Amino acid sequence: MSTVSTIENGWNYDPANSRLDFYYRGTRAGHINATGLTTVGTLAAATTVTAGTGASVTTGNLTTVAGDERITAGNLRLGVVSAFATTQPTSAVVMKEGTAPAGAITTSGGIFSSATVVRKIIADGTASNVET
Repeated sequence: MSTVSTIENGWNYDPANSRLDFYYRGTRAGHINATGLTTVGTLAAATTVTAGTGASVTTGNLTTVAGDERITAGNLRLGVVSAFATTQPTSAVVMKEGTAPAGAITTSGGIFSSATVVRKIIADGTASNVET
């Protein structure tokens, strides 16, 4: 691999790692290799990601600092995705059984699923079934 100057913008082939690196002002901003495209840094406002099978965050968290998380077509699914026996939902929250919360959580509450019941927990740590 050749040395990249601090003012260089462009592409550099890295044969040792079998990838094509791209640079902005001498800093590697990402690369393309046999497994796909990797970028370093943040996305600009109004960035659209189009992915055939979806986008994944494999390490860390996906955080919205301001604004809403919006699902305009589909469901919010928590846990391993399983199909329903007949009709699949739309605009639904689907929760798999997981670890139940315990203990107080200051000025907060939550909902979760046991194996058979949707449950809620309130700030004082009281957990109960969500009733009709």
